[in-house]
Amino acid sequence: MEDIIPCSLKDQEVFQRVWQRVMAGRSEDSSPVRPGPADGGDLSCQCLRELMRQEGEGLPQACRPGADAAPPMERPPVEQQPPAEEPPAPEEPGQSAPSGQGLPPQEGRSWGGDLPSLWEEPQSGDDRTARLRGHVMDALEGWQFYRYLARRARGTDARALNALAGELHKHARKLSAAYFLLTGLRYWPTELLGAPAIPSYWGALRGRHQAEQRLETAFRLAADDWEDQEMLALYGELADACQQRCRRLRGLLEQGVG
Repeated sequence: MEDIIPCSLKDQEVFQRVWQRVMAGRSEDSSPVRPGPADGGDLSCQCLRELMRQEGEGLPQACRPGADAAPPMERPPVEQQPPAEEPPAPEEPGQSAPSGQGLPPQEGRSWGGDLPSLWEEPQSGDDRTARLRGHVMDALEGWQFYRYLARRARGTDARALNALAGELHKHARKLSAAYFLLTGLRYWPTELLGAPAIPSYWGALRGRHQAEQRLETAFRLAADDWEDQEMLALYGELADACQQRCRRLRGLLEQGVG
């Protein structure tokens, strides 16, 4: 505690007298000590006594200026940071952008709202395009009929009827695409479809068998009106499919009636 308590006023006065006697004729810069610490405080009592005893010579190291200061700490070496990456320069006019940049997001199968206009009445055209619209509607009605009829069946019969429904839907899309290629208009009147009347399951199978026979005949007659090879191939494919569906419907009837 003595090192941090200032000496008495009497000791300080004694120190000043000794200091003046010791420093007589000397420069203050030649002395290792000063009359007081650099921060304006007092020297400790022990340092004053040592100073008076030695008359300014041989002052202990602990009493010399800066003795209380902590030795300088070594600073850790500064790590060299990698230079910051410069932002890419703005693209100059006429310079091509990277692939995939600047393009609108993909719309999936929504076609981005770029569907062709729907067909609306009245529509002028030859009889072939009018019959083609009728064939699209016939295929969609058959698709709707098989879907509802499958709900009245069970097991393998239901699966067979659903497969027939998918086949008619595929054929309707082919006919609609052919109509668009000929006219530039879209014809897909699904909003006109209603729930078919099916009072009897077996009677519905019989009625659909007869509808498939009529549809086959209509396809073969329509093919006679065309010289385009693609339309001839399409109508031939649809007529053959009607024959196959008739055989499958007959098979369902044979399993149930017998």
